[in-house]
Amino acid sequence: MIQRVLKEDLTEFIAKAEIVKHARMVYDHIALAVSKSAGPIPQLLIAQVADMLLNMTDVQASFVISERTDGKIGISARSMGKMNVQVIMERLGGGGHLTNAAVQLDTSLEEAEKQLMDVLADIKAKEGLFE
Repeated sequence: MIQRVLKEDLTEFIAKAEIVKHARMVYDHIALAVSKSAGPIPQLLIAQVADMLLNMTDVQASFVISERTDGKIGISARSMGKMNVQVIMERLGGGGHLTNAAVQLDTSLEEAEKQLMDVLADIKAKEGLFE
C-alpha cells in the first residue's frame, strides 16, 4: 500500500533527473542546479528537486534555478538549518523561512544564477555561509 501511495509519474521523475544531472557543488556544501531543459518547469517540480538535492551527502543547502510555466525564473532554496535561505531569497526579492524559501525573477537563467552567486559570495565574505 505504501509503495502505491509513493508512486511517482515517470515523466515528472525524468524531468527532475534532468535538472539534478546539471547540479554542482559550490562552497563545498551547497548544491546548485540550473535547469537546462527545453521548456518551463512547474514551481512544485523545482521545489521537489531542491528537496531531493538536500538529501545528498555533504549538502547543507540546495538551490534550483529554472524557468517556470509563467515565464518567470524561479529559484527554490532549501537548507538543513545551518544556512538561512530566507535571508538569501529576501536579498533577491523573495522570501520564505530559515530552511525553505524561494524567489521569482523577471530575468534570464544566467542572470538569476549570477545574482544568486553574488549574494552567496557577499554573505560568505561578510558573515560566513553556515553561521
